[in-house]
Amino acid sequence: MRCTLKEIPAQRKKLEAILRYVVRDFEPGKRYSEKQVNEILSCFYEDTASLRRELVGAKLMEREGGGGKYWRIENGK
Repeated sequence: MRCTLKEIPAQRKKLEAILRYVVRDFEPGKRYSEKQVNEILSCFYEDTASLRRELVGAKLMEREGGGGKYWRIENGK
């Protein structure tokens, strides 16, 4: 069963735990379009842009400049 967030927690430690859980839905080494990322993230939270930014900011995912492809960082947390 998948959990759906009602809000992104302000407390950093809780947020990091959630991000580590969410990033498991992305395969290491695979590149995803923004649309694909949004489809996956929408299962967790309706504001996919915020969740995407948090994943990149936490260095769990990276993205090409200009909003191109996204990928999971293999040696991430």
